[in-house]
Amino acid sequence: MEPSITMTGNLVADPIRRVTATGVVVTRLRIASNHRKFDRDRGEWISADPVYLDVNCWRQLGDNVAASLKKGDSVLVSGRLTMREYDDAHGGPRRQSYAIEAMSVSPDLCRYVTMLARPTRDPQAVTDTPAATATATVVEEAAETTEPDIATPSAA
Repeated sequence: MEPSITMTGNLVADPIRRVTATGVVVTRLRIASNHRKFDRDRGEWISADPVYLDVNCWRQLGDNVAASLKKGDSVLVSGRLTMREYDDAHGGPRRQSYAIEAMSVSPDLCRYVTMLARPTRDPQAVTDTPAATATATVVEEAAETTEPDIATPSAA
């Protein structure tokens, strides 16, 4: 059984998209999450220490994340929790690093309203120009839609 995790948090930096030597896309992001609770004695909200986790998004998921998200966005991430050990660069004890190998990443719909757009599935186009391809697809699909725009109700 694999250890899996679902975490909500905010991106602490823009996602970084890279292509491996074998041509596979990987997008890395870092999220922070902290718990808040109301302290009745003090009459104020108290924040716990934040938890930071790295997230690796492979292939199409990586392209979609890179084209869709930016620093500060609230997201939900589901995936496999991984741990690696390494030697401290300054001669200290061995250290551990945790990350999520993402199976799914989505904007937190408690905070956002979003329109979905299907990305192109041409592997060559995805690997060559992910942001341009995804942006062009979103623009083309938005132009083709026949549904009315969502408008806020006006007071009569």
